Amino acid sequence: MSTMEKKCSISRFAVGIVLAASLSVTYACQQDKPDASEVRSLTSMNSAVAAENTTASAMSGQELYTANCAACHSMRPPAKTAPPIVGLASRFRTVYGNKSDAVGAMVSFMKNPDAEKTSLGPQAIKRFGLMPAMAMSDGDLEKVSGWLWDQYDPDFDTGGGGNCR
Repeated sequence: MSTMEKKCSISRFAVGIVLAASLSVTYACQQDKPDASEVRSLTSMNSAVAAENTTASAMSGQELYTANCAACHSMRPPAKTAPPIVGLASRFRTVYGNKSDAVGAMVSFMKNPDAEKTSLGPQAIKRFGLMPAMAMSDGDLEKVSGWLWDQYDPDFDTGGGGNCR
């Protein structure tokens, strides 16, 4: 075989490899594409999740706390990664004095946490940081906020600035 024939043979071989690789990638990509029924199914599931997030659940305030808040908020000191519930209840009673205003403030803050809107003061933000926005319906946020208000313990002393040790 001449040098020229060897070069042509190698070139054909390389082209064949590239072509085979391209076909393999194209085939694999086609396999990953969902068909129309899968797309409709995924769209329906996303719509159902969105509907769940806009409709109040049948869960009680305490159940909502357990499912969505307890990982960060303990009921009593010592604090986990966020202030304890009894400290929050005491603070909201002091700041707002009535359940309706306190619940409104809690719902607003949980939907869009902002250091400027906190009722806890800068020391809480400095210690714990801002919580993430809660992906819950307004109805569920109201339930868990009302439940939090009801956890007030007159024997719990916040020490004037939050005794969240």
